[in-house]
Amino acid sequence: MTEALELRVEREGERLRLLSPEVGLYTAALERGALVAAGTVAGVLVQLGVRRRLVVPAGVEGRVASDPPERVHHPLGYGDVVLELEIALELELVRGTATAAAVPAARTAPSDDGRLVLHATTSGRFWHRPAPGEPAFVSAGSLVKDGEPVGLLEVMKTFSHATYRAQGGLPAVARVVALLVRDGGDVRRGDALLEVTSAESAP
Repeated sequence: MTEALELRVEREGERLRLLSPEVGLYTAALERGALVAAGTVAGVLVQLGVRRRLVVPAGVEGRVASDPPERVHHPLGYGDVVLELEIALELELVRGTATAAAVPAARTAPSDDGRLVLHATTSGRFWHRPAPGEPAFVSAGSLVKDGEPVGLLEVMKTFSHATYRAQGGLPAVARVVALLVRDGGDVRRGDALLEVTSAESAP
């Protein structure tokens, strides 16, 4: 079972639907409530005796909101629903790490080597600017204040601001040292987006 197939994705309301990319028999399904992210194996598709892993594509993260099939080997056609997921925003609310009124798109914390960095709270694509051709939210040397956006995180064509938060000992005003992800780069939850330092201690 070395070959992998990437699931197709569509959004329906407040859920993501992961769809079968080919025809076959579906087995090893995930249970309701399981957490998945990019690269998670969501089951196995058996085709003429060949077993192929069904993999969650980049930019997708959530909690399984559907029950596994009753049959051990469930027939799937092209485009049939394999799993339904609560989208990342709802997942954050379930975990109690954010409120519906204000959902931060990034968290702040010291890195293992003592640097102050901003981490992504969801997998997706990180954009430096609000739209093509427009100036970047921040660049090396920029000053940022608590609550100000430093970029955009895109998950399935849904965009949310990655914001600077003066928490965990971080200063109310900081200076950007470096952007750690290229414009349009894919990130996973917990990846460092940028490094900052205290505005007072910056040269």
